[in-house]
Amino acid sequence: MSKESKKSLQDLKDVTNQASELAKSIWLAGLGAYGRAYDEAHDRYEKASKETPRLFTDLVDKGSRLESQAREKLGEVTSIGKTISIEERISKMRASLGFGHTASVDDVERLEKKLDALSKKVDALAKANKPAAAKAPAKKAAAPAAKAAAPKAKAARKAPAKKAV
Repeated sequence: MSKESKKSLQDLKDVTNQASELAKSIWLAGLGAYGRAYDEAHDRYEKASKETPRLFTDLVDKGSRLESQAREKLGEVTSIGKTISIEERISKMRASLGFGHTASVDDVERLEKKLDALSKKVDALAKANKPAAAKAPAKKAAAPAAKAAAPKAKAARKAPAKKAV
């Protein structure tokens, strides 16, 4: 073999070795990434496993406190219900809302008088505003009507002239 072919063969081996080393480095980097991800996932799992029982016990404690508060409130409501019957509570509610009062003849007459007075005031206001409201639209309506009438008048003047011809 010649020196050039030996050198060429040596260069080929060097390139092959470099490619093998690069491929091995890439493989090791991927393996290292997998190992790191596994370690982080394992650490998070352990941390969650340790916190879960504590979180669960915290929730149970909070729930038991809320339950005792609810039972106290329920006890208060049932004791109120024992002292006052449902009918009494309903009648108190109706009275506070004004449903328990029945209208008398005097009440109806008084309301009718108020209604008549209000009707008169509304009529007076309507009459006072009616002339002003009627004048403003009449002016506006007259202008478009005059504009529309002008072309019709011109057409009417031209029509007899055509018939004469």
